Amino acid sequence: MRGCRVAGLALLVITGASAAHGQAAESEFIAFGDSITKGESRYDEQNRGGYPGRLQGKLRQANPDAIVHNAGNSGETTAQGVSRITFTLGNFPSADALLLMEGTNDINLLVGGLISFESIATNLATIANRAGNAGLVVYHATIIPRPPFARHDSRNTLTSALVRALRDVAFRQGRSLVDPYDKLFFTPGAFDTLYSRGDTVGHPNAAGFAVLADAFFDVVSGIDTQGPVPGELEPGYGVARIGPAIDLELTIYDLGDGIDPDNTTLTINGQAVETTLTGNARRQTLTHDTTKESLSCYARVGIRASDLADPPNVSDHVYKEYGVNGGTIIRGDINKSCRVDGVDLLIVALALGSRNGEARYSKAADLNNDGKVDGLDVAQLASKFGRSS
Repeated sequence: MRGCRVAGLALLVITGASAAHGQAAESEFIAFGDSITKGESRYDEQNRGGYPGRLQGKLRQANPDAIVHNAGNSGETTAQGVSRITFTLGNFPSADALLLMEGTNDINLLVGGLISFESIATNLATIANRAGNAGLVVYHATIIPRPPFARHDSRNTLTSALVRALRDVAFRQGRSLVDPYDKLFFTPGAFDTLYSRGDTVGHPNAAGFAVLADAFFDVVSGIDTQGPVPGELEPGYGVARIGPAIDLELTIYDLGDGIDPDNTTLTINGQAVETTLTGNARRQTLTHDTTKESLSCYARVGIRASDLADPPNVSDHVYKEYGVNGGTIIRGDINKSCRVDGVDLLIVALALGSRNGEARYSKAADLNNDGKVDGLDVAQLASKFGRSS
């Protein structure tokens, strides 16, 4: 081993002074995964070997001897990865670390009911354990979100669920996690600029592979650029409506410098709410006892959370939207704030004069669903202006 990394249950501690200055503790990596790891030239228009080739270039700026072996295998599932990992490890006997990003092809099996989340998590844990038993440091990685033009799971229902399971695998095994999912999902325009257009699977393009390389580089170099990310939620992500007085419970993870409990809270409709935190720096469960008043007619539940990095990384995202039993959204309440107000008027104004298919068109602002945003939509909103649900 050319270096080591120790993961405790409270905080991930990176050993070696070089890691603190952006140099990876390890120097020979195996990038193991499917076609998103392989980075075929039909997706990578710069033909630089996907993220592994770019990662090697970044690592060599500090260590000329750094090597990233591209062991991506197009079309591979996690079960096939289990069958291949021992052979791959034998091909690179001097490797220090395994970069494990796999599971995208399992989504297609999930769609058909041919595999379970538990089986995928077990497969990934098996791959990681075999590498760990061979003396390699293992870095888990989440799969990336599917673009809206993907053939399967274009709304990321299954993909996001698998990502949450992968975060828990990394936590339970006490390993580092490269987590590009939220970064890509919440980057405006990411699906237009970082993905191969027309690809119905959801491969990155050259710019997307560069983002992945940056994400891997930061983690293996001990640079924390990722804020806390969500795990499981109660009531579950598949629940559409909730009662007016329930317990909300969301698990969050931070496998870098750890969660800052003093600056972490649940949010409902953009407002911080009273939150109880239990757990440790790597995994916290956030609980809020709702009231009829706090939920009103609609509930957008998210987190506003900081980590312990310097400067801190902040996550401020909505992760689930619930309807509330007994609550009604007034037509014209576009942002679902339970009141028709100036924010809704601004949304219509920004889309005014646009038609379906144009960049400015907003389906939400098209209140009469006629394929265009015009004076009729303004009139409909004006008739409800100032009303609350």
